[in-house]
Amino acid sequence: MRHGICAAAALLLILGQGAAAQPKPQRIMSLKICTDELLLDLVSPDRIASVTFMSQEPAALRHWPQGAKVKVNYGSAEEILAAKPDLILTDPFMAPSLRQLLTKTGAKIIEVPPAEDFGQIRATTRMVAKEVGAEARGEQLIARMDADLRVIAANRPAQPIRVAEWGNGGYVPGASGLLGTMLKAAGAVSIENGAMAYYDVEALIAAKPDLLVYGDTYRGMATLRSDQDNHPALMKRYDGRRIRYASLYGCGVPRTAHVTRQLQADMLKAVKP
Repeated sequence: MRHGICAAAALLLILGQGAAAQPKPQRIMSLKICTDELLLDLVSPDRIASVTFMSQEPAALRHWPQGAKVKVNYGSAEEILAAKPDLILTDPFMAPSLRQLLTKTGAKIIEVPPAEDFGQIRATTRMVAKEVGAEARGEQLIARMDADLRVIAANRPAQPIRVAEWGNGGYVPGASGLLGTMLKAAGAVSIENGAMAYYDVEALIAAKPDLLVYGDTYRGMATLRSDQDNHPALMKRYDGRRIRYASLYGCGVPRTAHVTRQLQADMLKAVKP
């Protein structure tokens, strides 16, 4: 009987050592900008097979300069097969044909859901951190996020600041989604109570937001939005009340809390009597 117990214990020890010895993925491939951001925050560039081409844009490199050291992909079948990844990060919205292709690579496929509030950001960060073998780093990112959220909560204004996110062809996000989460945390609210709406310059002025906020993802790039953003009526009425914030491509990642903290500080400064 004693021999049987010892043998069982030895087997459990061997199995436990085998589980602990599972190698971390060394050729991780990201197919979406939001998984790029998480991956670049969690592991060193030498373990990344490639990230999306969007990681090379100026807005992304401002926050993840290490992305310049990593190969990029455009999500093509040839690139995916040639990279020979051992782990692929993507989202749940893949085309069926791409899903079939990914299964043929032999790589483990992780579909990372979008995160639109800080609870979801914690969950997706831990999910990806576990898969890439970087749990400790994931907890560091979450601890930093929570520290920022405590500062934000301590500085929330007594009365909500009414804002409009402008500069997107008249599209104004409402109270839902990631921006709505950020505004609520910071003590602000969108002029659009619903999910979204489209405003022209006249309607925007009539709505009387306290501030205009602009996502900086495509700042400096020539677009038709520029003329609208620089309309003389807006320039005059909102002189000193136009705020740029790092929109991070709308991705919910731990750094979102730091962006929210900076957005709050800029808003409070702009409305200060």
